[in-house]
Amino acid sequence: MTFVTVTIKKSGDLVYEPSNQVGRGYTVRFVLDPVNGPLWATVHPPTCLVSTNPITLDKTSSATPPVYEDPVSESAAYTTYPFTVKVPPVPEKPHLGGEAETKNGNLDVTTDPPKL
Repeated sequence: MTFVTVTIKKSGDLVYEPSNQVGRGYTVRFVLDPVNGPLWATVHPPTCLVSTNPITLDKTSSATPPVYEDPVSESAAYTTYPFTVKVPPVPEKPHLGGEAETKNGNLDVTTDPPKL
């Protein structure tokens, strides 16, 4: 099984390992950075995944694991799929009302993803 991991940092930055290029059937794993990650994040997955329901990753609750995995649909078109991740505001950068910040990401479904 081939994995692509999207690590969510405290700042909301997204790190793709090994890259944001995926193939049909690849498993995409969303994780909160264990060292420098937010306490929670809500992922609104790209439509290329089998499940497109929003999922909340939460380090503060044993009921919600800080990892989410879902495969790329075998019928996904070869194109770029945007997604969003909401994270709590960074304390050093307060926002009015303390609302979550939304970060944008994308997965590129391709016929020739990097060899892992």
